[in-house]
Amino acid sequence: MAWKVVAASATGRSHRDSGTPCQDAFAFSQAGDSLVAVVCDGAGSALHADEGATTIAQQTVAALGARLRDDRLVRDETDWAGILAEAVAAARASLEHLVVGRHGQLRDYACTLVGVMAAPSGGCFFHLGDGVGICEYSDGAVVLSPPENGEYANETWFITDQEWRKRLRVTPFDGGVSAIALMSDGAESFVMDKGGTDLYRPFIDPVVRYLRQVDADQGARALQATLGDARTDAITSDDKTLLIALAS
Repeated sequence: MAWKVVAASATGRSHRDSGTPCQDAFAFSQAGDSLVAVVCDGAGSALHADEGATTIAQQTVAALGARLRDDRLVRDETDWAGILAEAVAAARASLEHLVVGRHGQLRDYACTLVGVMAAPSGGCFFHLGDGVGICEYSDGAVVLSPPENGEYANETWFITDQEWRKRLRVTPFDGGVSAIALMSDGAESFVMDKGGTDLYRPFIDPVVRYLRQVDADQGARALQATLGDARTDAITSDDKTLLIALAS
């Protein structure tokens, strides 16, 4: 089995209007038929949210890279919770090092994280804060890693929080997955259905059909254009990131 990974980010209307850079980031790595991928969404109130999201996405994938050469993806939440927390802690330590070097404050680099490790035998989502992870099987069944918000709709949790370990969620899934999607909350507003329990088929099905027909680079350009389309700005003014991994 191989993965075709297509990912893109688009700056939201509110950030374009204010001259603020896109605060979303993604990273992924493959080895053989195994995959690790991460999407991070920087906190809108954080001064350096874009750098925080980029650092956490890249360093989390780097920390898990060695695991890709081992197909023993144990679908046991207790085992994976420790492995994934260790990797996220290493990424957070890299961010702390950056902040100390700049004499800054960690909260200025706040971001959420939604990631996945996957192989033919199965895998798991790991998730802190909002955004969505979802995988689909050929029979239409899905496994969902939903967003977690606080008491209010616009409140969530960040990797820079002191109690981040308590908020890191692990959702295992079985093998035989046909597609996986990770997204920031900006993309969630039109990629997911209104109930937030499945992909919005009128949007995602044509996208996936097209992506299966083209190479990853062409697919990424098309996906970026789709996310940056003016019609998405009518739905959300937020940054939008979508990563799709197709099994073949």
